Amino acid sequence: MKNLLFVFLLFFYVTSVFSQDFEDKPTSEFGNSKEELIYSKQTISQLKYIVDSLNLKYAICDLNKTYLSNYQAKTNFVTVQRGNFDKMRQDMDSNISYSDFIKKYATKEQGKNALLVKYSYKDYQDNDRVKFATMGLGEEQTNSIVFEEELENYEGENLKNRKWIYKHYSKTDYEKESISAFYILNTNGAVPLKEKYAKMIQYADCMVDTTEQIFYKKAYESGVHYGSNEDSKVSQFLEYINSKTNKPKYKDYEDYKDFYKVDSIWASLLVENIEKLRSKDSKFDDLLKEAVEEAKIDGGSNDDFEYYVGTYHSKETELELKRGRRVIGGCSQDLSPRYHALSIAKLSAETVKWDIFLRAHLDIMNDRFERASDGSYAWEKRQTYIKELEVLDINVLDLLLGITLRTENPSQNHYYGSMSRTGRALAETQNPGKLETKMLDMIADNELDTYNRILIYYLFTHYNYNLRDKNRITANEKKLQEAIKKLPKDISEKIQKDK
Repeated sequence: MKNLLFVFLLFFYVTSVFSQDFEDKPTSEFGNSKEELIYSKQTISQLKYIVDSLNLKYAICDLNKTYLSNYQAKTNFVTVQRGNFDKMRQDMDSNISYSDFIKKYATKEQGKNALLVKYSYKDYQDNDRVKFATMGLGEEQTNSIVFEEELENYEGENLKNRKWIYKHYSKTDYEKESISAFYILNTNGAVPLKEKYAKMIQYADCMVDTTEQIFYKKAYESGVHYGSNEDSKVSQFLEYINSKTNKPKYKDYEDYKDFYKVDSIWASLLVENIEKLRSKDSKFDDLLKEAVEEAKIDGGSNDDFEYYVGTYHSKETELELKRGRRVIGGCSQDLSPRYHALSIAKLSAETVKWDIFLRAHLDIMNDRFERASDGSYAWEKRQTYIKELEVLDINVLDLLLGITLRTENPSQNHYYGSMSRTGRALAETQNPGKLETKMLDMIADNELDTYNRILIYYLFTHYNYNLRDKNRITANEKKLQEAIKKLPKDISEKIQKDK
């Protein structure tokens, strides 16, 4: 596996060396000029037709759902590691006051006047979980409690009537017995989002189909395949092709440039050689058909095989096979997960499967891929490709703000954006003035819940950090300071401390 990864990384290094000899324009991570789109003009044309239909559909749709903010409260946090824990729990269940609790149990305070937010989610085993966490602002520490059982105790009226949210941890070989607790000072609970913000979320759900996912369930159940079994139909087909077209083989690791040249010559003649082969030997189509049927059921597909499927069988089947396997990066420099997503996005566009296309493109934008390791030094090379969305006439600002806002009751499979990656993408928008005004207004809007205002604040800081115009950066920092003053006083002061 290490050898394969080494060869893969070296291939991209050599590719970049050779491309510089023939191309003066700066290239993107996918090999095209940075001024070019990563999708063809024909593909863009097909997608624009779909976007026009979706925009028309959205324009005549009424807002049919009330989106609620995440439960929020102003809180103090304490942890107790000695004393009568049963008595503590009884007192908290009886809503003992915070000051009385501190005096009675000589407890050290660990956080005061913090913003507490409730999150409902599923863990990696698809179990329901509830997490309460404070927002770490300025020098403030983030504290959290996760509940795995009795989730109904933290919903609706059961949560509304609580003054204490706590968890009792039993003694283990590594930890002392303890209680961690939030004391609720005051709460707005979960409140309805104003229509203009709810419509951003609705627009995101309209564009990013919530009934569909990129990968089939079997892609998660069967794990990750890096190659086909030697006895499989897929392997037999690839061996047949490689032998008939004289594909060069790896000899050793001494001269990669010469191998790259030889391999490139073979690749340039591949289509011509296969057409000649197919005209003389029906075995090609027979073996391909058998391999396709096996791969659909048993998996074991790979990029090489999928290329032949898409070229000589059907693009729809090529897409199906790619959606049946996940690619996990071996290291920070491994671009294979992003290339896999790009292939899925292109095939989805070509086969007019918008629901898969946009999710795949947003995954590239948000760099939402698994890797064995991921150093920050590699992040800069992974671009965001917002211009591909803007040329489609999508309302990109509402879309990206819609996947940034958080809500207590999202649609199933609602797409959430990464704060840092979305901010970086927005720094390349063609409408910076409109975007800046919208974000600053949201931060200053007292009718938007505090948690979402803070999220937009973080989004704005990521956006401003990635701008190249120094004058604009300076002007934005001044505008941001004015917007921050409109936040609740405790929050505003904590943010100011971080400056």
